[in-house]
Amino acid sequence: MAIKYRKANNSLLINALKILLAIIFTISNVNAFARHIKDTVRFKRSIAEKVALRLSDSALNEIGIDSLLSKIENVHNTLNYINNATGISFNTRDIEDNFPTIDSNVDIIDDNLSLYNNVLDVKNLQMFNVLLSDLQDQLTDWRSLLFKYSKQLDDMNDQMNAFRKDTVLRSLIADSSFRSLYQTEINDLKSKWALAKKSIADNRAHLNQLQANVSNEYFETIDLQNKIRSILRKISVKSLGKEYDYLWNINSNTIGETKATHDLVRKSYHGQRKILHYYFKRNWDNQFWMLLVGLVFIAWVFTNYKKFYSRKNEETPALSFKYIKQIPLLAAIILLFSIAPLFDIHPPTAYVEIVEFFLVIFITFLLFRNWPKDLYLYWLVIGALYITLSFTGTLLTPGIGFRLFLFFLNLAAVILGVLWLRRLKKHTITFLTTIKIVSVIFIVLNTAAALCNLFGRLSIAKIFSTTAIYGLTQIIGLSLFIEIVLEAFQLQIIVNKLKGGLSAKLDYDRLQQLLKRTLMTLSIIIWIIVFTISLNIYNILYQFTVTFLTRPRKIGSTSFEIGNLLLFIVIIYVSNLLQQGIGSLYGRNKTNWDPEIKKNGSRLAMTRLIFIVLGFLIAIAASGLPIDKITIVLGALGVGIGLGLQAIVNNLVSGVILIFEQPFRIGDYIEIGDKRGRVLDIGIRSSRLIMEEGAEIIMPNADLLSGRVINWSTHNDNIRIDLPISIQPGHSFDEVKKAIIDELSKNDLIVKTLPPDILLSGLTDKSMNVSVLVWVNDVHRIQNTRSELLNDIYRGLDQKGIKVI
Repeated sequence: MAIKYRKANNSLLINALKILLAIIFTISNVNAFARHIKDTVRFKRSIAEKVALRLSDSALNEIGIDSLLSKIENVHNTLNYINNATGISFNTRDIEDNFPTIDSNVDIIDDNLSLYNNVLDVKNLQMFNVLLSDLQDQLTDWRSLLFKYSKQLDDMNDQMNAFRKDTVLRSLIADSSFRSLYQTEINDLKSKWALAKKSIADNRAHLNQLQANVSNEYFETIDLQNKIRSILRKISVKSLGKEYDYLWNINSNTIGETKATHDLVRKSYHGQRKILHYYFKRNWDNQFWMLLVGLVFIAWVFTNYKKFYSRKNEETPALSFKYIKQIPLLAAIILLFSIAPLFDIHPPTAYVEIVEFFLVIFITFLLFRNWPKDLYLYWLVIGALYITLSFTGTLLTPGIGFRLFLFFLNLAAVILGVLWLRRLKKHTITFLTTIKIVSVIFIVLNTAAALCNLFGRLSIAKIFSTTAIYGLTQIIGLSLFIEIVLEAFQLQIIVNKLKGGLSAKLDYDRLQQLLKRTLMTLSIIIWIIVFTISLNIYNILYQFTVTFLTRPRKIGSTSFEIGNLLLFIVIIYVSNLLQQGIGSLYGRNKTNWDPEIKKNGSRLAMTRLIFIVLGFLIAIAASGLPIDKITIVLGALGVGIGLGLQAIVNNLVSGVILIFEQPFRIGDYIEIGDKRGRVLDIGIRSSRLIMEEGAEIIMPNADLLSGRVINWSTHNDNIRIDLPISIQPGHSFDEVKKAIIDELSKNDLIVKTLPPDILLSGLTDKSMNVSVLVWVNDVHRIQNTRSELLNDIYRGLDQKGIKVI
């Protein structure tokens, strides 16, 4: 028993030692792994898996170590994103840099609006309204951007709150086993968490301040716009009503201006300076493009002058232009000032006055040696009247002296307008009819201004006066603008003709007429813009026109806009004009024919077809009609074709076939049936032939395609003609033949490589009939060539004593 007891005790001791060694070995392994823990979560995940980490909370163990570590990694990545995003301050640099400028501009407008209860300056008020709209658009964009950034901050904050409320994460970090293993990682997350929280708070404060500033400025622009509309309504009511006493009822108390009025003048002057400074700073790109146009014009004229002098010879006539010189600086300035309204239709009043003033000055210099003396003297008076009337708008609270001065000035302007109109009838200048019409308007407006002033409507009187003189000086400047551009184009024509080539064969007369009509149309549009702006009715007319053209209308279930329909018609009309006038680009006319024209004939027809097809497609797209409606229209067109338009469609398709197949070209000499002539034009529906007699034949393309056409000039313009001659007997045939050949060899109209055939066609005791078959090189001049050759043969035979009967 004692031996068994000792054996049992030894066995228990050995087992206890084994358990103790196992525990020591396990602890040493855990410590060894702990010493090799790194900062990255992925490496620690592998460590945790190897040591089979057991957390204190059984619920955490059920989730799994991989999912728990993924949560920690998600927090790590999210905090990195937040700190990176908030570190660059959401890119608000543009707002911070440009907001002071906008704030300053709004303050300038606010300061100037305080003057307009006493000063009638509708142009500046309208410009303020446009500027405020632009500023409002910029502020709206900034508000949207700041709202977007604020929303991103809210999302970041919500993500951090979600992490804070996650019970699993909170329990995991609080667990002692996890914290002992991931202490470095947890400390790093705490540091990033604090940094992200601070960054969100700082950026929110910054964004809130910017949002407050931008929103305050935005609402201030709205208030200023409402104030402008209120002033404009008051001015409208005030100007249409009786503002002052009748001119004959003014007493001595109204004479002169008070010190307050002079202060108002000074404030208005400084306000105008600030407005101009802001306008040039804000619209520098308009001035840049104007300057660029002027430099391009100067370079164009200077280059053409240089080319002319480098290519001219003794036979080249000298240049004699009135308005452009080799360095057309004066002409370029007038051109720019004339088209300035196209670059900005809402400039400040001071800018308009400066532009018009310099336009009058430079016109005066340009006309000094180019207008008749009597007409030039009238222009000097008109210029002086412009300067006088333009300064009347700066007087704020006029007394009897100013009103009497303006009244008699309007009467003098009426007399000047009548005399000027009579003088115009004795001269011929560009844009004469339009200048006469504007002169009549000048007389009518000055008459109305005098009457308005007489009955106390001084504001309307000032508007009529300035509008009248602006309109007259502007139309004269636009007439010079047309002359300057036409002279520059004429210089280009001369240079092209000196260079030769295809450009020398262009139909410049037609192109010049087209350019002149285009310039006149553009000038009328510019004048209408300036005139309506001066009358302060431009915005009203513009809004009415836009509303009328863009308002949706319905016919049945089809919705349309008048503007789209007009655009459809204009595009079709322009494409038709282009396809008709494109022949000028290929040198086509009715008298001059050369191989280059025939070479370009097919190109002309192809280009016409392209213009028509593109014009139709663009017009359809611009009309705004739905595709299903267009399908209905095409279906109805198909029914129409089936009922009665077969002939038209047949001609159109035949025209396309003629363009691609090219059985003949423009300039070819063809014969169809009993008609013979040269092809003058190949159209889409019909083609034109000009006969030797000069008559034009318009033939449907279907007839040309289906009929038998003889083309005498497919490869060249050669044609063989028969010249019958009757000669008195007494000379041998060889002698006659030699004489004829000798005479024909001297003529350049025959083809030298194809010798003529001299045949004896008849012989009697009274005559010898000879047939001369000769190839000539111009099929288009058969009758003229026949006449010239017969005359040469007759003269040659007569010199050798051979009588022709």
